[in-house]
Amino acid sequence: MKLSKALKQVTVAALTGAMVAAMGACGGGGESNAGKTKLSFLSWSNEQTMRPYIDEFEKENPDIKVDFSYSPPTPEYIQTLQTRLVGNQAPDVFIITSENKADLIKNGYVRDLTDEPFMKNISQANKDFVSHDKKVYGMSLSSWASGIIYNKELLAKVGAKSVPDNWDDFLKLCEKLKKAQITPFLETIADGPSRIPDAFLGSEFAQNNVDVTSLIDKRPQTPGADQKESVKAWMKLYDEDLVTRDTVGISGDDMKTQFVNGQVAMICTGPWDIPSFSESDIKWGMAPMPMLAKGQINYAQGSPSPAFAIYSKLTGSKLKAARKFLTFLEGDWALKERAKNGDAVTVEGFKSTVKKEYQTVYEKNVKTGRYFLVMNFYAKPDVLTTVRQSETQQLVQGSISVDQWAKAIDDKMASVK
Repeated sequence: MKLSKALKQVTVAALTGAMVAAMGACGGGGESNAGKTKLSFLSWSNEQTMRPYIDEFEKENPDIKVDFSYSPPTPEYIQTLQTRLVGNQAPDVFIITSENKADLIKNGYVRDLTDEPFMKNISQANKDFVSHDKKVYGMSLSSWASGIIYNKELLAKVGAKSVPDNWDDFLKLCEKLKKAQITPFLETIADGPSRIPDAFLGSEFAQNNVDVTSLIDKRPQTPGADQKESVKAWMKLYDEDLVTRDTVGISGDDMKTQFVNGQVAMICTGPWDIPSFSESDIKWGMAPMPMLAKGQINYAQGSPSPAFAIYSKLTGSKLKAARKFLTFLEGDWALKERAKNGDAVTVEGFKSTVKKEYQTVYEKNVKTGRYFLVMNFYAKPDVLTTVRQSETQQLVQGSISVDQWAKAIDDKMASVK
């Protein structure tokens, strides 16, 4: 997901008359509509997804009418929201996430929710995701974490029942599989950097008691240097010829297809791919990602869900309605609906039912908040995503070293304001 360059260029002058007219009914306008308070809500989930929530909320709150609007994620949504904010047509409730949280917080568009009653049971990891200076600016209700999907029959051929819990033993398993003429592991570098170094860095930060919410304020930004040791460890897969360097051209779909066809023993992905494996004939399992070193806390690459935010300038009945809406979304009915739709809810006191293969990752990583995604905690995530992608492809191809990889990323981050 990349932040559109247009976001940086959008100005009030760019607003078209048609857009302003279309939005006029959705912003912070009149307080009521036929005796009801009108609450505008801009979502990046479509109306089919959100309609059950809105209908139930309006049923429970007959004095409030939700004025729903939709823009698809991610660049289009962020530009739409930015256009409405600078055009004085701000939605009352909207989505805050990695790509826009820094701008929304810096420019004072989002309300501090730290002490709101509906935030009491929100997981700390979900709070950290949208926090700055110890204040929380959004309500995130669920999370995901990746893991290692493995073919039970192929691992059994080398005497393994599951995936090792540490990186050295994982590499040894890959060696055994390769000697048995089984492709050990496959990942996609075409769709984005490997998921493994993010997991390693999360463990390292936890071990060193790093406050990840402070990384965005660090100057200069050094995500390359921060992750260099994690990347060196991950690159052993390629330096020891355990994984093909062709991963730079292998898509996520290609990776899944090879796994489902029994051509590879292990891949790394998240819960969104579980239905594909469940529908196949292979015997498979999912294990937590290996930790970099024995004795560390296991982390996965993962992230909280986008959060719900309240426009900072709301007052009176509209603010009261917005608070009621977020309280409803954090309530039992709405959380059950989210869980039914496949979300791994992380609100304390609520138990999600997940696929049995995902259960261990859910218990060890999702529920505990032991997951990390680099782009969530550094400034300019759009720039970071782009430069990491290009430099990682060169690294896997063997055209640059890890030191050069780290320097190129940090130089790029230092060049943007």
